[in-house]
Amino acid sequence: MEKKENKIEYPRMWGFRIIGEDKEKMRAAVKECIDNQECKIEDNNQKGKYYSQKFEAYVTSEEERNEFFKRLQNHKDIKFVL
Repeated sequence: MEKKENKIEYPRMWGFRIIGEDKEKMRAAVKECIDNQECKIEDNNQKGKYYSQKFEAYVTSEEERNEFFKRLQNHKDIKFVL
């Protein structure tokens, strides 16, 4: 059986989920990491001291999507990126 490679079409909106300890700092981090693009950030859950938020950002290529992910991952106010 041949493996079929799925091709993602760009540009497109891409969803991210982040986890951290401070909702407002997480919101500021998102804006910083995605070059101040407009996006709607939704608060999801709070489990203990951690908050979960999700948002979509406009990405023009896989490289840009990966760069946003890397910036989010490396930001001091974000613990995890999914």
